Amino acid sequence: MSRLNSPRSPVRQLLLQSRASVASSSRFFTPFIFAARKQACSHLVGCERRTEGLVDATGDAPFVSNAVLSPSIIDTDTIRLGQTKSPDDLIELASAISVKVAHRAGLSRVSEVQFLVRDHSGSTSIASGTLGDDGAIPDQVRGDGIFSARASFKIKRVTQGTFTIEVSALSTEGYRSNGIILPLYVLRSNQPPILSSLQAPDTVRLANQDQLIQLRVRADDPNGREDLLRVIFNSFLPDGRASSGNPFEMKDDGSASSGDETANDGLYGLRILLPANAQPGTYRFEFQAYDKSGESSNVIVHRITVRP
Repeated sequence: MSRLNSPRSPVRQLLLQSRASVASSSRFFTPFIFAARKQACSHLVGCERRTEGLVDATGDAPFVSNAVLSPSIIDTDTIRLGQTKSPDDLIELASAISVKVAHRAGLSRVSEVQFLVRDHSGSTSIASGTLGDDGAIPDQVRGDGIFSARASFKIKRVTQGTFTIEVSALSTEGYRSNGIILPLYVLRSNQPPILSSLQAPDTVRLANQDQLIQLRVRADDPNGREDLLRVIFNSFLPDGRASSGNPFEMKDDGSASSGDETANDGLYGLRILLPANAQPGTYRFEFQAYDKSGESSNVIVHRITVRP
């Protein structure tokens, strides 16, 4: 037997000791590695545990997609609370939300779908709620994975800007989905009314008797004639003083008293009486219209010369 293979050979003893050390280390490190892997996986979203060929997806978060907001643009000037539309009116805005929600283990693993409304500054939450898949309006089909809700909140009519609606879902284990942000544009599109086509005499002769004057003017509004509130004119005497009856209101009601021929045709009329003792000279009439937002039209100035 050679010295290398001798049981007492220092080299052989060193080899045997090294093998024993490696074997001992393997017995120590193998369970540690498995334990470390198990601990790391427990802290990861979406880790899968495979047992006998099955996949456990309980650690997955839901996924939201195909979000729709309707309407996504709201013009506050189309919302009426009464005869006028004040900038300080507190009005309610509402928009329907729908979103597709999925989970690898099925919809039974989705516990809640939520929405959050932030104001135009983006810093303040002004409304929140949940979306349902129960077939109740605004949802259409129960259990189809399309969740719906009606988001509503109140603002002053004067407020304009881009509001945001954030939508996300939670699993039954508390894992949150991706988030979708939907913009809601709030604006005021009101435009002032427009006056045109004035009909009025240039000269009136009193001849020691009262004189009836017929006035007519056309009023239009880019937002629709129903947005018109009133049409008026102010009268000023030859010396510049305002007449005591100001303002005089014109009508589009088809009545004989106002001299309006056809109701609601946009042509406003009024008859005024100049007494026989009216002060001679040049009178100034100023015509103007107002809409329900308080916006005023252009001013039409007309002068009438009154002769004795």
